[in-house]
Amino acid sequence: MEHRPDRIPPAAARIVELPGHRTTMRQMDNFTADGIYIDAPPERVFEALSDPHQALVWLDAAEARIAPSEGGEFSARHEDGSTLSGRISELSSPLRLVIQDLFREEEGRTRGPMTMDFELIPRDTGVWINVRQDGLDAGSEAGEWEDFALRTRRDLIQYTLRLKRHIEGI
Repeated sequence: MEHRPDRIPPAAARIVELPGHRTTMRQMDNFTADGIYIDAPPERVFEALSDPHQALVWLDAAEARIAPSEGGEFSARHEDGSTLSGRISELSSPLRLVIQDLFREEEGRTRGPMTMDFELIPRDTGVWINVRQDGLDAGSEAGEWEDFALRTRRDLIQYTLRLKRHIEGI
């Protein structure tokens, strides 16, 4: 993930730090990011990210389709009818999964294209997983994307927490 300290003054960023969990939301950028420590090898975490049966759990989805190869499909349908759909542009097991041309459809409204990047950083006996979603302002009218960004931030936090609980069995 690219660090751009010159673009936003420190006061414009909100950082939430909890034991084993961190979230960053910059008010002026069109992205959100979340990170969490998972006490498991990177191979195990990557398997959960790229297996459609396990994605049902951490995405809290009714249906998931993942073709774990570059150019492969990554999609999910939630119980409320909302969907995520994109294509895998980078699959570097066990350290990175990037989904491009990601679209989210909910309540008849489509947002995208966006990019979602899962970066796994081995540390001690586990892995830090950083998830970043870019392009939150794509497909929205001026000023509208901030509400979508906040909802997306909440979703990313839930994804990472469910992923941690699923893998660690907590």
